[in-house]
Amino acid sequence: MVVNGWFRLAWLAVVGLALAACMNNEPEERAAFIAWLQPQAMPEHTGPLRVPDDAQRDAFGTYARHYEVLADYDQVARRAVDVLKAALEHDELHTLAQLLERGPALATDRQALARARDDLQQALGHANAEVAELRQPDEVLRVYAPVYQRIVIDQGARLDVWLATAAAATDDALRVVEYVDRHGDQIAVTADAAAVRDPSVLHELNRLLDILNGHATTIGQARAGLWALAPD
Repeated sequence: MVVNGWFRLAWLAVVGLALAACMNNEPEERAAFIAWLQPQAMPEHTGPLRVPDDAQRDAFGTYARHYEVLADYDQVARRAVDVLKAALEHDELHTLAQLLERGPALATDRQALARARDDLQQALGHANAEVAELRQPDEVLRVYAPVYQRIVIDQGARLDVWLATAAAATDDALRVVEYVDRHGDQIAVTADAAAVRDPSVLHELNRLLDILNGHATTIGQARAGLWALAPD
């Protein structure tokens, strides 16, 4: 019985040593995570979240979860960027014929923009809940906070505005498409022009086109901002 008791105590001691050794890796893990974060915390860094290689991520240890909060949100943001790029490309219109031709693509964009905006809002709520549970030493918090602000808060706010801008323009473009479809017997569309028989139909069509053209400035701003955020 004495031998068994000694063996049990010795085994517990070994476990304790193993746990202590594991805990002693924290300073190295913290240093590795800070080294990866630090360049992205600089004010001049405005690009997307850098993706660590396998060796870097392994070195994060317990801080891998802190990275995943950023990465999970950024992944949703990248999908929103792709949706926006497609929608803004389709919103670049020069003729009524081109607008009518893009009707199906614009209808798809409308759904994709709404879904992307919802996904971003859900991802923001999830990221805020996750980051609230993280326990970070002050030296980690000093570099993590500005990266979180840029990747999650600031990027999300800009994307939300641009998604709303693109959605509004897309809605108004589709109103023109639907109006022309309803009055097809009154409107003849060629490659470069349109002829309208009924003056009241012409008046309403011009009104809808004026509303659509009113988005030109905000769409241009969204396109420029998106290019700066995601130049590729």
